[in-house]
Amino acid sequence: MDLYKAKIFLDKINREYARMSKDPENIMRIDIDIMLAYVRDLYDALLSEPSPPMTSPPRETPARPTQPQARSAPPPTAPAPEVAPPPAVEPPAPSMANVVKDTEPLPQIKPTPPPPSTTPPPSFPTPPPEAEVLFEHKQAVELSEKLSELPITDLRKAIGLNDRLLLIRELFGGDSEAFERTVNTLNSLSSMEQAKAFLLEHCVMRYRWTDKKRMDTAKKFIKLVRRRYA
Repeated sequence: MDLYKAKIFLDKINREYARMSKDPENIMRIDIDIMLAYVRDLYDALLSEPSPPMTSPPRETPARPTQPQARSAPPPTAPAPEVAPPPAVEPPAPSMANVVKDTEPLPQIKPTPPPPSTTPPPSFPTPPPEAEVLFEHKQAVELSEKLSELPITDLRKAIGLNDRLLLIRELFGGDSEAFERTVNTLNSLSSMEQAKAFLLEHCVMRYRWTDKKRMDTAKKFIKLVRRRYA
């Protein structure tokens, strides 16, 4: 096991991981390939023979001055400075082209489907008999009644601003988004039977259209909805 090389590649893996973790949403394939290359190099280093330890060059021993013939003491000499060992040089990192070329394609992992939800869907009480009163329809006899039941093609265009504000306040609890979703859904349906089922399930009981203070407004709105499918 070459611990020296293993330490080098382990440091590279840590640096690459730290860089990728700063922006995990934008990790590219090339980043994954580089990480795989470092992991493989670490694996090879763990299996390889240890490299010989780096030894510092021998310290130069200053030459001993020769004793002069005279009896005078020789001048003191300064000790030679210690020579520091050369810094360890890391092997060059593999180039991007070699990493992409040498690495194998990642296996395709099929996503695991989420477990079925055990939470039952929200339910509302069964519409009471008085809810059917909202959908009662009498055949028009008078000309004025027939004119008021002419077909319309778009509920959104048929509802004026004042009526829209009234419907949102009275029938949708002030929720304008719920009103918009309901109108869009009703525009997409093809029959009054479908519209009735939708309103009974999503609006009548949720917003209490059967209360006396809302029944008249609810009947007018349902009458307008009926003209969408006339």
